Amino acid sequence: MNQLRLCLCVLLGSLLLALQPAPSHAAADPVSARFPDFPVTVNGTALDVRHMEYPLLVYKDITYFPMTWNHTAALGLTVRWDAEAGLSLNHTSACQPLQQNLTSAVNSNDSPPMAELVPFPVTIDGQEIHPSAEPYPLLLYRSITYFPMTWRYTHDVFGWATGWDPEKGLELEACEGRTNAQAKQADALNAANNGQLVVQGDWIYMNPEIKTYEPGHLVKRKRDGSEEVKLSDDNAAYLNLEGDWLYYTIPSRQEPGGIYKIRTDGTGRKQLFTGYAEKLWVKDGWIYYLHDTNSGGTFWTDGIHRMKTDGTEDQELLAKDQTSSFAGFFLEGDTIYYVRQNALFRMNLDGTDNRKLREEVTHAVVIDGWIYYVSGQGKQLSKRNGDGTVDIPLYTSESRIMTLQYRQGWLYIADGSFGIMGSNAIRKLRLDGTEVTDLTTARATSLYFAGSRLYYNHAWEGNSRLEHLDVK
Repeated sequence: MNQLRLCLCVLLGSLLLALQPAPSHAAADPVSARFPDFPVTVNGTALDVRHMEYPLLVYKDITYFPMTWNHTAALGLTVRWDAEAGLSLNHTSACQPLQQNLTSAVNSNDSPPMAELVPFPVTIDGQEIHPSAEPYPLLLYRSITYFPMTWRYTHDVFGWATGWDPEKGLELEACEGRTNAQAKQADALNAANNGQLVVQGDWIYMNPEIKTYEPGHLVKRKRDGSEEVKLSDDNAAYLNLEGDWLYYTIPSRQEPGGIYKIRTDGTGRKQLFTGYAEKLWVKDGWIYYLHDTNSGGTFWTDGIHRMKTDGTEDQELLAKDQTSSFAGFFLEGDTIYYVRQNALFRMNLDGTDNRKLREEVTHAVVIDGWIYYVSGQGKQLSKRNGDGTVDIPLYTSESRIMTLQYRQGWLYIADGSFGIMGSNAIRKLRLDGTEVTDLTTARATSLYFAGSRLYYNHAWEGNSRLEHLDVK
């Protein structure tokens, strides 16, 4: 496909009835389009074109990008409809985070979409255009306006940056540099994968091998491998970074245990909590963690706690008895999602509004506002929205899915369990569940990203050594 002829169109609208053409505007004959077969990214967020309620279209070899009210806000536009004056678009000073409206139905070219030419007037920043007279006319599909973005529109009119790559597909950046949401999401997913490393700028902070019964060490290493600096002799786990401070635990089976912080230059080491803890999350001056109990050498998680990053105000957010089984938790916005006794729950950051979302869940993370979770005895990967009204199956494994990661439109999984011997597979698949690809075999239970380098742990005799491979 000619790169210069790829374009984006903005699907604009509010209420479906509001976008119906007025009686004085005659409807045009339908035209045949198709759904794109390449990835599309907006402001760093990859779209699930396969499951979009209002999917992208390709017409005359031009890409038409579907934008509901959410998409319009993400592109820094406002929209207004009038039955006589038609559709008006205007620039705003900011882009909102992209929220995708998805359905469980699959958009397939086995049944090509039929659109029609827009029969009403359209203005952009007060300048009238003539939709039917354009070389690539505006389209109406599912009562929503699709705006074709040629070079003239994307660059000259809207001022957006676009790019094309055979692997990444079509990329649109409407508000470059205004948000670091994708970087924060990468940090969150690294924390959800047990936090054996954390990234800041050119440095990776890591414990190269967490050891259950032996000393380890905390280091910072240049991302290109050119330099490594030892920060402490701590066998650090569950690393988090906020500002100039690293936060971590020492595994419960090792004394003195507890939660620690240390500056990124290795100074100021301090113990904040003397008990046993795991799976740290640091957010807005609070440390959230799973509180462990030790009874005669037997450890179990007895609840979710939080405390200030200076070690004060330890609060019990969720207290459960010894029989409870916690599989981890995930912080997203003002919500804690956690898995306990094979069920998915949510609660507010202060522990209020605690409720069950779904039975039979073994693992869950949040990616671009959607909950990706594993169910079906650990073999079914799906995603759902927050209230559960949309639930989309993505991938069924023949063995247990151990963990989840994500980068630039691809999900990464460690697929399969292993005993004393053996290994599992590290695979990737598109966020819509397609193009499942084997990457390597390993003894991995956790996956991490530092740029395009995928780190995974090699689990052996209770230890966890980091290894890596480069991905596109």
